[in-house]
Amino acid sequence: MKSNIFQLAILAVFAFLAIAGVIFFAFFSSGSKSTTGNVTLWGTLDASIMKEQLEFIRDATEDVEQRITYVEKDPRTYNDDLIEALASGTGPDLFLLAQDDIVRQLNKIFVVSYDTYTERKFKDTFIEVTELYLYPEGIVALPYVIDPLVLYWNRDILSREGIATPPEFWDEFFQLSPKITKRDQASNILRATVALGEFRNVTHAKDIISVLMIQAGNPIVVRTEGGDLRNVLTENLGFAIRPAELALRFYTEFSNPIKAVYSWNRALPDSRDAFLADDLAFYFGFASELGDLRRANPNLNFDVAMLPQTRDDGLRATFGRVQALAITNASRNKKGALLAARLLSSEGSLSNLASLNNLPPVSRRLLAKRPTDDIQPIFFDSALIARAWLDPDKKKSEDIFKDMIESITSGKFRVDKALTDAARELKDLLRK
Repeated sequence: MKSNIFQLAILAVFAFLAIAGVIFFAFFSSGSKSTTGNVTLWGTLDASIMKEQLEFIRDATEDVEQRITYVEKDPRTYNDDLIEALASGTGPDLFLLAQDDIVRQLNKIFVVSYDTYTERKFKDTFIEVTELYLYPEGIVALPYVIDPLVLYWNRDILSREGIATPPEFWDEFFQLSPKITKRDQASNILRATVALGEFRNVTHAKDIISVLMIQAGNPIVVRTEGGDLRNVLTENLGFAIRPAELALRFYTEFSNPIKAVYSWNRALPDSRDAFLADDLAFYFGFASELGDLRRANPNLNFDVAMLPQTRDDGLRATFGRVQALAITNASRNKKGALLAARLLSSEGSLSNLASLNNLPPVSRRLLAKRPTDDIQPIFFDSALIARAWLDPDKKKSEDIFKDMIESITSGKFRVDKALTDAARELKDLLRK
């Protein structure tokens, strides 16, 4: 009798779990009947790409009674528009959250509990740089787009100088710069090797400096065990010399006119323009720029390579710009927004998106499937080693980095003093 009661109890438990599983599957699966209402998504991605992406999702999830509406916003006013709309009650249910906006926008986000989407599943599904979206309380947003920093190089310039391949390591620029850089009798730079050393006319200067520090062993900002953010710019982190200081010394070397590697100064045009004008051998740009560079100068003979690395045991890394799907706290349809985020970040959706925007997917499984063309494998490999940091305010930290570099190149401060001042200002930003 007791045995029968025990068996009935076990069957009841399994029945309950089965029903719970069906409910869970119905909520999250793209192939099950689900009515979750309309969801509005804001972002800065091209509306034509997102139109095709949403059509793909609708075709693949015919049994889900939900409509996702995408609104493309101007990247220059995106954050301000979002803040204003949420304050007035007219904001979206979902929005694309860049990795350098996480800290600033955190109080507007509905954090997804690890009971709903486990941390282990997140780490197994998405590339490492996206773990910036993991907080002690849960998942801030589901990864959607990765745009890694790569090296664009002028094939004609290298061929003329008898250089067969682009540099794999940063120290190779010390040998390349005297060979490639051309100056007139007044020492004006006519053709530059690499745009390093200055800030205002170096496209993506902050990202380049950031990845130099990260490769050297300094993550810039870390999260403490209590969940607080702390900047570590001035810390040794187990090294004999502060990694951030080494990175700054390397970076600013190329703007020093008394050095043999002198290649760049603030009187030159923007580095992207110089590259397009055939006056710069190497340009550090993002994977998303490939099409624009080709259109801007169809006659420019250039190629793509991985970002250079350090020769020592430093972290192999490039900088990665990430966008992820965040649910707004103000949304009246959080259930539908979560379902939409799950559909958009599913493997099938991410694969389709990668084919539309020519960027690598954020999915580990998809990155394991090697493309057959000659450029996408570089983007795929770059995505796997992409890194970034939790920026408290991207505009203000941009100014901090600019002041740090210009105080060194102008001779106002030594490297250690400039780094100390920048660390103090970044610490104040994190406090706020």
